[in-house]
Amino acid sequence: MMEKFVIIPAKKKFVIAFLGILFFVLAVICLAISCLSLVFLLVAVVLAALGYWFTFRWNKEFEYSYFDGEVRFARIMNKARRKRLAVFDMDEVEVIAPAGDRRVENYEKDSSVVVRDYTSGMRDVPYYEMVVHSGDGTIMIKYEPDDEYLDAIMPKFAYKVVRKPKAIQQPES
Repeated sequence: MMEKFVIIPAKKKFVIAFLGILFFVLAVICLAISCLSLVFLLVAVVLAALGYWFTFRWNKEFEYSYFDGEVRFARIMNKARRKRLAVFDMDEVEVIAPAGDRRVENYEKDSSVVVRDYTSGMRDVPYYEMVVHSGDGTIMIKYEPDDEYLDAIMPKFAYKVVRKPKAIQQPES
C-alpha cells in the first residue's frame, strides 16, 4: 500500500507581507541616506535582511498523509523544517465530511470540541472536517484533502467518509 500525501501552501497573513515590504522600503531609504553616515548603511543592511526574511523565508505549508489506517498532519516551514502536528488512527475518527455537512454540523456548534485549522486560509477553497474522538476529548480538524487522498481511505473506511458531490457536466451541443 502506498502512502498518500497532500501538501497545501498556507496563505501569508497580511501583517507578515506588510512587514516584508515595509522593511525593504526602509532599507532603500536608509541606503539612500547612507552617504551621510555609515550607521545608515548598517541599518539598511539589517532592514534588508529583515525584509528578505519576512518576504521570502516566512512560508508555511501543511502536509496531510494517510498510510494503512493512520492519518498524519504536519507543518512545513520554509520547505525545510517539518513539525508533526497530530497522528490519529482511523479507529478514532468518527467522520470525514465536507464543511457544513449534516454529519459534522453538531460538532461545529459544540463549544467543547477543540478545533484545529490546517487549511490554506484561501477564500472559496472547499475543505473537509474530520471529527476525532481521542483520549483528549473530541477534536475537529479542518483540512483540504484531494480526491486521491480520499480514494486511499475509501477501501477500508468508506463508512466514515462523506464525499462532496461532483459537479455534473452538461454535454456540449
